[in-house]
Amino acid sequence: MTTAALWQLALDTIRDPREAGRRILAMEVPSDALWMALALAVVLNAGLFGLSNELAPPPPDVPVGTVSPVAFALFLFTGVLATVFAVYRVGRALGGEASFHGTMALLVWLQFLRVLVQAALLVLVPLLPVLAAIVVIAAAVIGFWILLNFIDVAHGYDNIFKSLGVLVLSVLAMAFGLSLLLALFGGSFLGVSGNV
Repeated sequence: MTTAALWQLALDTIRDPREAGRRILAMEVPSDALWMALALAVVLNAGLFGLSNELAPPPPDVPVGTVSPVAFALFLFTGVLATVFAVYRVGRALGGEASFHGTMALLVWLQFLRVLVQAALLVLVPLLPVLAAIVVIAAAVIGFWILLNFIDVAHGYDNIFKSLGVLVLSVLAMAFGLSLLLALFGGSFLGVSGNV
């Protein structure tokens, strides 16, 4: 796919996310290319995250691990995969027909759109901070709308409220899984000894 075609797809995703979602699914991106695309999206997002920290350093009392691009990359990679799995499984449980592969293709594309937003913010924040704040809010709202439509198209619901239900249940499932992991291994993660 050419650069011009990718830009067009990005614009179409904002204008008509349902049709853009159908086009992405119809591409049937090979599995190897999809994993490479996810890795690239994560690296680009982490690079922009690191650059933004260089341009506007966080307060000194912020733990180093929370601002490390490597930690951010690991968190983002894990988060995207967890979201893909949750949306896929919860959606299927509610009668959806999405495949793991198709769900992943849609959410990886969203990560590339996030890269564009992050790059725009790097320019806007120092020059026009008020406009940057508006862009952040607009991107969050539009991104949420795109995600709902992508879920709807992937699962073939034709019901945006059912897609909203899938998203809410997916978030709850991920929160439950995270709390379970913290309950089982929290001491190890936090470096707490069992004797304390």
